[in-house]
Parts: sequence; structure tokens; C-alpha cells
Amino acid sequence: MNAPALRPWRLAGYGSGSMVLAAYYLVSASFLFYATAILRVPPDIASLVMAASTLWDAMIDLPLGWMSDHTRSQRLGRRHPFLIIGGVAVATLSVLLWSIPDGLDLWVRTTWLAVALVGLKTAISTFVVPHTAMGGDLVTTYDARTVAQGYRATFQVLGMALALVGSSAWFFRPTSAFPQGQLNPAVYAPMGWACAILVLGATLVTVASTWRFIPRMRAERDIPRLDWHAIRGVLRDRNLRALVLMILVTEAGVQLTVALGFHINTFTYGLSGPQIAILAGALLLSAIVAQPIWIRVSRRFDKKPALYAAIALAVIGLVGAPLTHVAWHWFPLKPSAHLVATLLPFQVLAGLGNGAFWSLPYAMVTDCAHARERTSGSNLTGTYSGLYIFAYKLGGSLSIAGSGALLGFIGYQSSTSVQMATTRYDLAVYPALLMLLLLPAIVWLLHAYRLKRADFVESGSDMPG
Repeated sequence: MNAPALRPWRLAGYGSGSMVLAAYYLVSASFLFYATAILRVPPDIASLVMAASTLWDAMIDLPLGWMSDHTRSQRLGRRHPFLIIGGVAVATLSVLLWSIPDGLDLWVRTTWLAVALVGLKTAISTFVVPHTAMGGDLVTTYDARTVAQGYRATFQVLGMALALVGSSAWFFRPTSAFPQGQLNPAVYAPMGWACAILVLGATLVTVASTWRFIPRMRAERDIPRLDWHAIRGVLRDRNLRALVLMILVTEAGVQLTVALGFHINTFTYGLSGPQIAILAGALLLSAIVAQPIWIRVSRRFDKKPALYAAIALAVIGLVGAPLTHVAWHWFPLKPSAHLVATLLPFQVLAGLGNGAFWSLPYAMVTDCAHARERTSGSNLTGTYSGLYIFAYKLGGSLSIAGSGALLGFIGYQSSTSVQMATTRYDLAVYPALLMLLLLPAIVWLLHAYRLKRADFVESGSDMPG
């Protein structure tokens, strides 16, 4: 059966589903702060809950990808059942997570926190893994896979912007009682409801706009079991293995900065919610603008060289800001208005570099899956995507676990809104030093990836024109 042409508005509809990740980014940026500063859960317990949930989340990605690859539904195909169930569950659990009453006993707060977070992470994976794989199902050519993932990444960043910038600019705006609005306990429940509405809308749009392509996404007849032999067969793919290990190491460094972002901006830089929103907005806007740029760069120089360039920009932005402002004192930390201006260029560079990581590696993963399909005849795009996302989240869980240990090591006090000077210094500098230590390993692992455009001899185009 011939499917209809994949027009840009349908690609945009597909990509809009990645705004469901707004729920994920709210957790990544605000969970530790919410748990420690608002609910007053001890940092070591809060970080353990976060790390355990992320580890669980990572462990289910590969099985979910395999299940999606082999789901037999004539009406809904192999991706859409997961999108519908996952989207509704993400919305429901977002409300539950951010609405925990402050007056409960510590063990009740902690239990509620853990159950809601694990459930939310499970629901996010249920949606995201099949949705990511669907980008490889909708198109069939080398460059078209980059375009599809570019649309997905654009809406992913837009969802992140609505989550992070929206929370900082609207929900965390200063009041007379709370000059730093992120310390106001009353704003978190409305933030959860707003996230739920966004998730439901994104789910509806992506399901409706890709409905006609379900015939492309029906499972094959032969359904092998997901066992160690099958997993080992996937792991034998050297190119996939290089990408998986690269993102594992990358996220082990980057997510430490993300997990501690509110702590750094609040205590080291002394920024208000709107000021944090300006910086986050600059990073995310740069990441959105970067998508067509990286598509063109990858067409001109191929995907791997483009990713090398992105790594350089991201490191300059993420590491340069804390070193030049806190470690080397090139720029003053006061007044805060001037601080925002000097941090802004670093945020732009970080956004340009990180923007590539939200599209190019995912396109490279689907390239690996299509290369395997040519030799084996089996389409395992969901499994490949699940393994990559597993590594992404495992790296994050390692850094998040380390964030709680780091908070304790540097003397962070959750019972007060004022931290010691040494604590404020270490909050910003230690994550930057870790990223520099991991950089050689990231570059070396990317070097091991060998696929290139010349390996794919394809005719035709997925795009009308």
C-alpha cells in the first residue's frame, strides 16, 4: 500500500509529540529543588529517589522499544497505542507529582514523591521511545531521517522552553513575599496542571497528524522474544554501540549541570525567576534556530563531522560560563542585571551545540537500524531507539545520583535559603570540571562511529517537491 506524501505540516504534526517531554524537563530542572527546598526532603534521599527513578526509566526503554516494534494492531499500528496510553498517563502523573501537600509527614511526602516520579518516568518512556522510532518509520532516505528528527527536536526544544522558561517567567515570578519565586510552595501545583494540558494537546496533534501512516507502521509477522541473545545481537552493531556509549558519557556530565541548575542560578548567581527565564530562553531559542543549521551542515559535511562541531560549541558554552564568572572572576557576579548580560553569550553557544544533540544522534541511530534492516530484513528502529534512550537516561541517573552526593559534600544546607561562599563556588565549578574530564572520552567514542552518506544508496525522496 502506498502511503500519502509526507508534507511539512505532517512532519510538524509528528514532531509536536515531542513536547510531551516538557514533563521530563520540568522534573530534570526542578525536582531536586522542589524536593529539598519546598518539601524539605533531605538532599541524599531526594537524589536517591531521582536516581532510582531514572535508572528504572532507563531499564524499561529497550523492552518498550522491542514491544513497539512487534505490536500487532491492524487499527493502531505498532506506535500509536503507546502514544495514546503514554500521553494520558504523563498528563495525569504530572498533576500528582507537583501537588504534594507540604504538611504531610516526611515519610508520606517521600513515598508520594517516589511513586509519582517512577510512574511519571514510566509513562514518559511509554510515549517517547515509540514516538522517536516513528520518525524512522515515516521516512526512508538518509537526509530525510535528519529532517524528521530535526522537526522532532524543534518541538522538543519548544516543549522544553514552555516548561523551563514558562515556569521561571510565569510561575516563579517574584512576589513581595517571595522575591525568588521558585521558593513559593503555592506555584508548583498550577505548574503541574499547565504541564498536563500541554501534554494532552501534543498527544492529540501527533496522533491525529500521523494516523494515515499507520499502514507503514504495522509489525512484521515473525516476532522473536526479547532475551539476552536478541539484545546481544543488537549490541553487536558497532556503530550503534559507539553512539550509545558516547551519549552515556555525555549525559553523565551534562545532566549534573541540569540537575543542579536551579541551585546554581539561585545560590551562586543569585538570579530571580524571570532572569533565569531569560537565560533559559536564550539557550532554547538558539537550539531551535540551530535545527535547520545542523540539517544544512550535515548535508554539506555529513552527520558525524557536524556533531564534532556541535561538541565544541556546547563545551565552550556550558563550561565557559562558570569558569569565567566564578573560577577566574573575569566577569562580576553583581549586579545581577549585568550578570545576565555576560552569561547570555555562553547560553547561546550552549544552545547551538546542544541543539545538534537533540536531532543528529537520533538520525544516526535510525541510520544504524536501516543499515541492519538491509542485511537482516527486520525493522528494529524502536529497539535501537530504546537502547540509545536507555544510555541517555542511564548517564543522567549516574549524574543525578552524584548531584545529591555533591550537594552533601560541598555543605549545601536545605534548611536555609542562604549558602556559604565555598558552597556557592563549588556548585558552579565542580560540574564544569567534570565535563572537561569527560570530553576526551566523548570525542574518542564518536570517532568509532563509521556510517556515512556513501553507505546508503537510496533513490527517491520522502518529501514532496
